[in-house]
Formats: sequence, C-alpha cells, structure tokens
Amino acid sequence: MSNLKTAKAAIQAELAHTKEGLAFYQSRIDALEKTLAQLASVSAGSSDATAVTIAAPANSAPNIATAKPAKSAKLVKPAKKTKGAKESVGGNQLPFTGGDYWTNLVTDQPRSASDILEASVGSLGFTPTKAQIQKLAGRLTFAINALVKTKKIKDSGSGRERRFFKA
Repeated sequence: MSNLKTAKAAIQAELAHTKEGLAFYQSRIDALEKTLAQLASVSAGSSDATAVTIAAPANSAPNIATAKPAKSAKLVKPAKKTKGAKESVGGNQLPFTGGDYWTNLVTDQPRSASDILEASVGSLGFTPTKAQIQKLAGRLTFAINALVKTKKIKDSGSGRERRFFKA
C-alpha cells in the first residue's frame, strides 16, 4: 500500500511540474506573438518588410521533443547594459535593488527574510511572476547577508528562525 501512495505522490508531483512547464511555454508563446505583432506594426510602414504572424491554438502546448528552430530565423541579441545601468520599472520589470533598497525594507522589529521579501513584492506596484519573485529572493539573500556582514543590520537566530532588524 505504501508503494501505491508513493507512486501516486510521484505522479502528482510530475503532473504539477508538467503543468508549470505548460504554463511557462504558453506565456512564452503569448510574449513571442505579441512581439511579432509589434514588429508587424512597425514594419507596416516599410514597403520592403513583410509582416509575419504565428497563430497557435489557444490550449495547445508546443511539442518540445520535436520542436526545431527555423534555420532562416536570425536571433537578435539584446542590447548590453552599461555598467551601473538600472532596470526600468515600466513594463513589469524588477526595479533596481542596489543602494538602500533592502535596508529600507528592514525595520526595528525583527522580521524573517520571507517577510522582507513579501514587503518587497508589495512595494513593486505590479504583480510579479514566479520567476521575478525567485529573482528577488536571490537578490534578497545576497543583500541581507552582505548587510549583516557589514553590520548595517543585525540578525538573531539561525535557519528558519533567523530574524533581521535595524541596529
């Protein structure tokens, strides 16, 4: 009986993971279609450019195993950021989290790292994606440890009981 429960739990975990992957690729499809639509509207004014659109069924998932990139498609590299460049807040991008960003979220009252992360998410002004929250969590971990090491903030406890507060 225990093996059946274990197998059921494993299948449920795999199903949840697969659904997350489906949601990710569906969002990528939507983003790419939006980008193509923007490019089509830009190229509409040009006589030598042709507009390209891709239509995908609403509830379909790409077949990752058989998907191959088009050979004639050229990849456009994103522009390189200059040193010290800040990320734009517009367009649901994460804000610049350097300087006093994390220090300002730490209060006199002891708070866990997850409480500080929630305060950060609440201050964004938009609902971040799961990937953006993970990115913020990574930034938080690095910043909090650096702030404790430089004694700009204090901590108490360890592990999940660790709390941070202003000195």
